[in-house]
Amino acid sequence: MPDTDLHRDLERLREAYHHKLPGKLAQLDALLRGAREVHEKGPLEAARDLTHMLKGTSGSYGFDAISAELRRIEERLDHLLGETSADRTTVWNEIEHALSQARERLGAPTRG
Repeated sequence: MPDTDLHRDLERLREAYHHKLPGKLAQLDALLRGAREVHEKGPLEAARDLTHMLKGTSGSYGFDAISAELRRIEERLDHLLGETSADRTTVWNEIEHALSQARERLGAPTRG
């Protein structure tokens, strides 16, 4: 049946993305660490762009809990880019916590 083939193909794509996601989160972690160290807009923007892409892709593949944590990171990066936050340390701690939570949620997709 065509529907069965489509479902199987989608599941294979989801599984492939699941296997790539730890590396993508590690890449994001490296960008975030670099952005925190240099205090420049360019690295923050690069981290925000990657976060935005991963947020959308994770949600599309059914990893909603991971996507939600990435949304939190994106919002915090927007604060840093807009300089609307007076306490940068707190914002960075929130980013680190959200990334840690995303990694913990790698176990399985949250949608069926």
